[in-house]
Amino acid sequence: MKLALALVVLAAVACGSATTVPVVGSPLSVSQLKFAVMDSVGRPVYCDPDFYPIARAGGEQANAISTYPQIKADAEVYAAIVAHEHLPSGDPTDAQKLAIYRAWKLLRALVLTETYSGQQYVFKYSIHSTTGSAAYEMVQGTVRVDGLVAVSSRTATGAPNCPICLAASTMIATPGGLIRVTEVHVGTVVWTETTDGIRIAAPVVEVGSMQAPAGHRMVHLVLADGRELLVSPGHRTADGRPAGTLEQGDALDGSTVTRWELIPYTEGRTYDLLPAGATGHYWANGVLLSSTLA
Repeated sequence: MKLALALVVLAAVACGSATTVPVVGSPLSVSQLKFAVMDSVGRPVYCDPDFYPIARAGGEQANAISTYPQIKADAEVYAAIVAHEHLPSGDPTDAQKLAIYRAWKLLRALVLTETYSGQQYVFKYSIHSTTGSAAYEMVQGTVRVDGLVAVSSRTATGAPNCPICLAASTMIATPGGLIRVTEVHVGTVVWTETTDGIRIAAPVVEVGSMQAPAGHRMVHLVLADGRELLVSPGHRTADGRPAGTLEQGDALDGSTVTRWELIPYTEGRTYDLLPAGATGHYWANGVLLSSTLA
């Protein structure tokens, strides 16, 4: 009898019906499970709908305010966001609505697929790598219905295909003078910045280019000192701000934004580069930016 029982258990395992660890905690909502995965593994890297394929009118804050009623109407999602973000009860401020909106976008970017057993979900998504030489990792694993996360694999991967790069006409600062971004290749020596703000020369370790989608618009920035830049809305400045969130009057790289506008992009492809070093910073048309490849 014991042998027969043992054979039944082994057969069940072989067929996949006994491969999950028994649930020990209370089942969580899908949104709570997504937050459990993100807290354990990392936030997903995705094409933010406020900036890709084109920047949305009004900016992220305006979209957060207009989308708030839709988010609040989904009681399960809203409760999970408020709890996870440690927000107070009652009507949120505009800043809190922005936090809610950003969390909501992350929830939408992370997909969980329920398994046949119904006791766990499978996930597979890209994150910013915290180990190794690759900038991004594709992480795959499972989350049990009570929130227990198990990672099964981590593999190096590339950045998401979002048009977050520079116009083809952009000039890059190098020790030998300015060169077009289209002429930069792996090994080209450019000016970059150290973590303590010192300008140094370093070779480019990665370049990127992609076809801009139909209708793509670029941010045209003009600074008070005469510098101009044409860049995709999601490309970040050296201090981490997406170009699409800047406004007239904002400080930028030692000057002030005097003109901010969205204009159609007709040069076909966008470009980016990654210098060696800790920051990934470089000068584009004289403006210090962060690489999207870092």
